Amino acid sequence: MKIEDLRKMSENDLKSRLVDNSENLQKYRFQKSIQQLEDYKLIVEMKKENAKINTILREMSLNEENIDG
Repeated sequence: MKIEDLRKMSENDLKSRLVDNSENLQKYRFQKSIQQLEDYKLIVEMKKENAKINTILREMSLNEENIDG
């Protein structure tokens, strides 16, 4: 998913997507270990999306601190 689309999402949506992605990443890693995963690129894409979501969540928390402070 593109970063612009992720930025449009609410904080709760981002957190739930992060949880879903983490669960899927765990499944992909398990499938890779037993050699059932055909597209290893899924793992890389999932990790990148998780990093994007974490970055956006961090930006949101910093913006809240700046507004309150």
